[in-house]
This record gives sequence, C-alpha cells and structure tokens, in this order.
Amino acid sequence: MPAKDIYAWPPKLFPSPGTIDNYIKIFNSSPELLRYILNSTIIAVFTTVTIILFGGLAAYALVRIKFRGSFSIMLGMLGVSMFPNIAILPAIFIVFKNLNLINSYPSLIIAHTGLFITMAIWILANYIRTIPFEIEDAAKIDGCGPFDIFWRIILPLSKPGIFATSLIVFIFSWNEFPLSLVLLHDNDMRTAPVGISLYPGEYSFPWETISTATFLSIIPVLIITGIFQKQIIGGLTSGSNK
Repeated sequence: MPAKDIYAWPPKLFPSPGTIDNYIKIFNSSPELLRYILNSTIIAVFTTVTIILFGGLAAYALVRIKFRGSFSIMLGMLGVSMFPNIAILPAIFIVFKNLNLINSYPSLIIAHTGLFITMAIWILANYIRTIPFEIEDAAKIDGCGPFDIFWRIILPLSKPGIFATSLIVFIFSWNEFPLSLVLLHDNDMRTAPVGISLYPGEYSFPWETISTATFLSIIPVLIITGIFQKQIIGGLTSGSNK
C-alpha cells in the first residue's frame, strides 16, 4: 500500500493499486532486516529443539514413571511459569552477565528454554497420557528400558503432539520481546521484533516500513505452518478423539 494511502484522511476503504515500493525501500534503507530474521530463526529453531528434547523426557517421566510428588512438581512448574517476564528479567540478566553470555545466541536460547519449557511439558504430558500402557508393557517384555521406550515407542507415537508443541514454542520464541531486548545489545544480534521496534523515530512513525518489515518477518512462521498443517491439526485434536 502506498504511504499516501496510509495517511490519507478520510481513510480510503479501497486503497489505490498495490505497490512493491515499500519492499524496495526497506531493503535499501534497512538491509539488516534479513539479519534480524536470521537471528530470530536460529534462536527459535534451537529453542524448539531443546525444549522438545528435554521437555519430552520430562513429560514422559512425570506421566509414566510413578514416584511421589510427580504431580506436585508439575503444579510447581506451572506456578513458577506464572511469574511475569519483567519480574525475572533482572535476575536472568545478572546471571548471563556473570557468565559472559550477553550478546550471544546461547543466552537467549537458554532463557527461552526456561521460559517456555513448562508449557511444552504440560502439552506433551497430556498427549502422552493418551498412549495405551499396553504398548509400553509389551516393550518392557521385549527388554526395553525407560529410555528405549521413550525413543522407540513414545516419541514416534507422539509425533502429532510434538509437531503442535513445536509450532507453539517456535512462535512464542519468535515473538518474545523483553528478554531479546535486554540480552542482545549489538545490532547484528537483534531479533526481528526488537529490530522492527527501533524503526519509529523521535518525530516520525513510518507505518509503511513497519508493516512491510512485520510481514516479511512472519514469512518463516507461515511457511512452517503451511508445510506441517496436517500434523499440527492432528496433534491439537488427537487428544479429544482418544
């Protein structure tokens, strides 16, 4: 949409023919946008893989391995996750500063993992509960241990739930703002939400640039959602069908 139509008054219900001038403008004036998108992609992918790996193991242990206090642990994790990000932000910054991890991918990946893993554990735990115990009993008779059962039985049967959880975690990590703003200072390390938030000036608010950059930044999420649409829908609805 041309900039003149964005600021037109009275607003136009049907703007003039579309244009790609805003895309050309943003790549000429803000070539670092692609770097922001790459940073967000790297952080979101590694966060998702880490959470699915450790969150899946934790969910399996809490649901299938009976021990005293397992449900209390899940409630405790849920309670801790209710703290707002701003309340834990200073502590996280101090820890990573002392570890010399500020302005690095690992700092934000670890922070996002701790922030979103509780949600993933609860989603995966509810899905694992739908898998019949008889399948595990048969595997135990064949000599499989807990790790073998998880890797060979639970993980393959949980693929729909894993796809759905992965997309949710990916989107949450992609959109996260406060931690990304505090932990990554260098311009080359900024994520897409933080980078786009810097476009407004002191006396100007370039809506056409912000809108174009926002659309470009969500393309990876749209591509992933389109590719794995069937698996995601199956994972979100399978628990209600069993």
